[in-house]
Amino acid sequence: MPFDTPAAVVRHESLNRDHFLLTLESPSIARAARAGQFVMLQTRDGTDPLLRRPMSIFRVLPGRSGRFQILYKVVGRGTRYLAGQPVGARLATLGPLGNGFRLPPAGTRPVLVSGGIGIAIFPFLVETLAKTRRRAPVLVYGARTKGDLAALGFFRAQRVPVRLATEDGSVGVRGFVTRLLEPLLAAPEEAAQLELFVCGPTPMLQAVAALAARAGAPCQLALESQMPCGIGVCLGCVVRCPGDDQGPMFRRVCTEGPVFRATEVLL
Repeated sequence: MPFDTPAAVVRHESLNRDHFLLTLESPSIARAARAGQFVMLQTRDGTDPLLRRPMSIFRVLPGRSGRFQILYKVVGRGTRYLAGQPVGARLATLGPLGNGFRLPPAGTRPVLVSGGIGIAIFPFLVETLAKTRRRAPVLVYGARTKGDLAALGFFRAQRVPVRLATEDGSVGVRGFVTRLLEPLLAAPEEAAQLELFVCGPTPMLQAVAALAARAGAPCQLALESQMPCGIGVCLGCVVRCPGDDQGPMFRRVCTEGPVFRATEVLL
């Protein structure tokens, strides 16, 4: 059951020119949240912009603080307004929303695959895997350039092995994350012990899902989509899925997702 509540800004950090880490206080949302879920966040008071923005839950902070974090990148008018919100502001927040990640079997090695700001969904999953005594994950992280690789400090502090790729070659392997994944999935007996958890732009999701399918590795995709309402009413975020004799099927990313098994969607 989601909660619609004004969440107080208790900390707002600039990580670099474009990326910000926002800490909000809402005990009801923090208690109910699960890895892979999101909130709909009003970026400032008033009706401009009218619609809230979907934001992955980056972390739920430990202890009894009732605080959770949002990692975001300034990409448009709404996020520019959000970047100006001071400590003490109260932002209308609806959540937690959607279906999150399904945890892998205890003996499976999780491989987290991120493209750009898709990284915002994974710290919560890392901490959940540790709490439930799953195997430690490895992170495969790609972006356009070094400056787009946010939140690396968290993963290094958690001792998560990190493999990097940038399109311009400014750090790590030059190219896409698929260059890093191909060796991991090359041996069928090793690929069968992995499960991929993926978030990023749609072309990356398509490429990673195809690699996973060829290798026979289970794969979960966290879809990025425009979500006008976040609760399944407006049908603005539907994704095509395998159909039947009656024709194609469609599912709502905000309610049936945002996390789907790769075999459940047609991207």
